[in-house]
Amino acid sequence: MEDVEGETRYAAYDTFAISPESQNYKLHIGTYSGTAGDSLTYHDGKPFSAKDRDNDVYSSSCAQMFKGAWWYGDCYHSNLNGQYHLGTFGSNDGGVTWRHWKGNNYSLKRTEMKLRPAP
Repeated sequence: MEDVEGETRYAAYDTFAISPESQNYKLHIGTYSGTAGDSLTYHDGKPFSAKDRDNDVYSSSCAQMFKGAWWYGDCYHSNLNGQYHLGTFGSNDGGVTWRHWKGNNYSLKRTEMKLRPAP
C-alpha cells in the first residue's frame, strides 16, 4: 500500500481463505507480518457485507455508511474497498483505509491484494 506522500508499507498473512456463499464468504486469515501494522486480523471470521447484503453486527449497514463492500464487524480496522479520497478526509466519508498505519481518516493512494495458491 502507498500513501499520498509516496511512502509504502505492506501487510502479509501466512494464510488467507474465504468461506463459501452459504457462510456469507467469511474471511479466514493467519499470522500477520509486515510494516503496515495488523489491520486485518480484526476482520478474521467476519462475513462479507455489501450495500445489498448487510452481514455486519453494527446497528446500521457499514457497507452503505462507508461506501464499499468488505468483511465488516462493528465496522472496520481496514477497508480497501472504500472511496478514493487521496489523503485526509472526514470521519464518515469511507476512504481506502488501513487503521494501524494511517488511521481511519486517511485514504491511501494505492493498495493491492495479492493471493497465491497454497502449496
